[in-house]
Amino acid sequence: MCGRYATTMSRTDIQLEFRLDVVAESYEPANNYNVAPTQDVPIIVERKLLPDDEWISSGEHPGTLDAGHERSEAPTVRALTPAFWGLIAQWAKDTSRPMINARMETVAEKKSFAPSLKARRCIIPASGYFEWRKPEKTPFYIYRADGKPLAFAGLYLWHKSGDEWLLTCTILTREADGELAKIHNRVPLILHEEEYDTWLDPELTDPSMIASFERPNPELDFYRVHKAVGNVRNNIAENIEPAQTEV
Repeated sequence: MCGRYATTMSRTDIQLEFRLDVVAESYEPANNYNVAPTQDVPIIVERKLLPDDEWISSGEHPGTLDAGHERSEAPTVRALTPAFWGLIAQWAKDTSRPMINARMETVAEKKSFAPSLKARRCIIPASGYFEWRKPEKTPFYIYRADGKPLAFAGLYLWHKSGDEWLLTCTILTREADGELAKIHNRVPLILHEEEYDTWLDPELTDPSMIASFERPNPELDFYRVHKAVGNVRNNIAENIEPAQTEV
């Protein structure tokens, strides 16, 4: 499972890695050293251009999207936008039971996730994530060995509560192997750079496409961190630094 992670990427960092076109309503993600479920997190989606989007791509701007135009006429763009971490099923009455993870082995079969797998896939950028080894509950920080950011494969869904709409998301997980399996039996599904376009493409609607991601994750490394990270109120840079004493 993935229930806590860190993101220290600026908007420019995310743009350069994921080739963004727009940012929703000038969104500027802040450093978060203890990202927890139900918090707003940055996600990357491909969708139609919206009037309040801020164009940040170095490519040609498609022009002003007038209010009188049909949304279907708008170009498709790659957007950075905030989302509530924890997918909320369409039939849920409230946000009290967010689904923060989805197993890639069964995601195409689950009615909570299958519709999003078809056409509402996202990337959730991260610097690294935390996992606790049982039974002693030792926390570890896990990150890409090559220093590149993590690209969690995610799903998103809009949830309506009264007159308000909430964008929600979840992180796909897979079975762990190697040394990571000694910490926890699940790890996030992490995309390789050459898979970004395929994963985000809303035109690819065949749920069986998930089978193409049954390959090793990018190489990950890890080290022990201090137990203070277990308290979500401790949102400090020291969370992602190696523990200097036994924890």
